[in-house]
Amino acid sequence: MNNQRLDRQQLAPFFEQWEAMREEIEAGYANKNRKVVPLMEHAINNFEKLLAFGGKELNERSGKQLYILLPLNGEERLDFIKKKITSHYAFVQLDALYTETKKKAARLAIQKR
Repeated sequence: MNNQRLDRQQLAPFFEQWEAMREEIEAGYANKNRKVVPLMEHAINNFEKLLAFGGKELNERSGKQLYILLPLNGEERLDFIKKKITSHYAFVQLDALYTETKKKAARLAIQKR
């Protein structure tokens, strides 16, 4: 795990971008606006870039390479978001993933000091 990759300043733009889009996406779902889908696609792409930036490591139990920053059940939850992108629940899950990822990144950054 590369300590630089978990630097808060380098990760901040990913979270700032989400915060900038979050309210607009939430309002779009509330108003049943179809324009919310491209915004969600952009937010999902941003999240995947965040995961890639954080890097991968070998999971001892599964033997698979997993994203370091991915929260618990993150793969399944991200898959749900992509499949149900028109559902408000997709937004709720993506918001939760961003929140949990931010906490995990902070925890890992502190552990590496």
